[in-house]
Amino acid sequence: MKFDTPAGINPIDRETVIGKPHPRIEGPLKTTGTAVYSYENHAVAPNAAYGYVVGAGIAKGRIASINVADAKAAPGVLAVITADNAGPVKSSGFYVAKPLAGPDVDHYHQAIALVVADTFEQARAAAGLIRVDYTRGKGAFDLPAARAGAKPHQRQPDVRIGDFEGAFAKAAVKVDQTYTTPDQSHMMMEPHATIARWDDDELTLWSAQQIVGWARRDLANKIGVPQDKIRV
Repeated sequence: MKFDTPAGINPIDRETVIGKPHPRIEGPLKTTGTAVYSYENHAVAPNAAYGYVVGAGIAKGRIASINVADAKAAPGVLAVITADNAGPVKSSGFYVAKPLAGPDVDHYHQAIALVVADTFEQARAAAGLIRVDYTRGKGAFDLPAARAGAKPHQRQPDVRIGDFEGAFAKAAVKVDQTYTTPDQSHMMMEPHATIARWDDDELTLWSAQQIVGWARRDLANKIGVPQDKIRV
């Protein structure tokens, strides 16, 4: 993408955004905890089953054995899904880690099992009954070392326009400073939860998604359903 021509007047140029008050219609609902999140639309899927994800307890390695017998026998449990019985679950080209680990574990808390039960509490309780033995592998935890020699781009993008060195040499004021920002992680208040409903061969999801098109594409690829049969 190359920006070599003016983009035209925008709201920032008109000074109608920065420094101006704007109503946040949903603000009071979010700050008081009364906003309805996607997963709280229970009426759209009455009598739905609940799934609880069991995450890997190691950062890198393999699952030596996994015992789900006690979990399957727990009250209310409908199914326990692992890599052994899930069937083919594809990874998309954008995400390199498998959505369901087994036998290899790629990262800490990668999903290794999904317990499905009549209630959330039953699924969570049964998940605690799953016993897993791991063969630990050697993980990579040094980010600077991992970045050494990395080549994220096959070619360097052209980001030079004009004579920077000449203009900088003639500048009346020069600032030479390095700024860094720490690692950041999203801390959204909305839980990572989704409601899914099948209507014949069509699937509808109520889920918090940043890019709906990617969600449809990746889900279609993972479960083998045409995109036009999925609505998010």
